[in-house]
Amino acid sequence: MATDKDELDRLKSLLSYGIDHNDEHENEIKEWAELARGLDYDAAGKILEEASDQLAEVTDQLEDALEKLKK
Repeated sequence: MATDKDELDRLKSLLSYGIDHNDEHENEIKEWAELARGLDYDAAGKILEEASDQLAEVTDQLEDALEKLKK
């Protein structure tokens, strides 16, 4: 039977994984934005850059939640 501490540790681990995973995707999407712009699809590049920025905001929120769990 999982204890509250076990569940808290699991949640912290999941958040850490999600943060790392999002960082990877954020960088990939930035690369896609550059590729689109290089192909003269500036509008698509702009949308992808915005998506990358939004993902960064989500990652910041996950990091904030993780910090709250560490207190």
